[in-house]
Amino acid sequence: MVPGERAALEGILAAVRPTVSIEIGTHKGGSLERISANSSSVHTFDLDRYPEVTPERFPNVTFHIGDSHELLPQVLEQLAASETNVDFALVDGDHSAPGVRRDVEDLLSSRSVGRTVILLHDTLCDRVRAGLELVDYGAFEKVRFVDLDFVPGRVMADGPQANELWCGLGLIVAGWDLVAPDNHRAYSVREVYDAFSSALGEGGLNDQLQLGYGQLLQLEEDLARQKRLLGMMERSWSWRLTAPLRGAKRLVRHGR
Repeated sequence: MVPGERAALEGILAAVRPTVSIEIGTHKGGSLERISANSSSVHTFDLDRYPEVTPERFPNVTFHIGDSHELLPQVLEQLAASETNVDFALVDGDHSAPGVRRDVEDLLSSRSVGRTVILLHDTLCDRVRAGLELVDYGAFEKVRFVDLDFVPGRVMADGPQANELWCGLGLIVAGWDLVAPDNHRAYSVREVYDAFSSALGEGGLNDQLQLGYGQLLQLEEDLARQKRLLGMMERSWSWRLTAPLRGAKRLVRHGR
């Protein structure tokens, strides 16, 4: 997280003073360090566990290693069964459009998410934003406030992520009594960056930024489908039985 995001995270945690928190996406424990310090207990989810993330560093954290789409609903159901409320959650895991949408909807669908503040990281990223825009927040009666540009993201000017959209914190407030905001709509940060992109003209930014959310979502779904088909093929008996033949062909090619 950039400094403004870290400050916002710290401020939210200080205001909420969570007993139970959830983090989706741990990496090396940068944001977890602040969540852990401000919470009585934390459940954190990631595909892998890095050496920097140790029980000594995080004594009040329960680590769930694996796919959050499988593990998160299970933990939420356990918390709901014990009538435990999740006071705070940070969503910073799966950055695909379907993935982030599912994480958010799993949280909002749970009985354990009642009076809860949810922060969403990288809300300016095209894939993340596409998924967040697909969530029907109005379908969840508990949701009181949504701001996907709570902390604006950034367009990187140089480096390996040059001209890419990253960072940004979104905010979802569920179950809290809030003063109704005014009805004046402001341009979202994403709309401002779209205008910026158009102003640079064709070729000014990479082609990915010109994709609409719908196109991006379709491409991601096509990619996921191809990966599933490839996985099924590799697990099939015919693929395994012909493995020696493919290996022999490679040896012949390399020997030429």
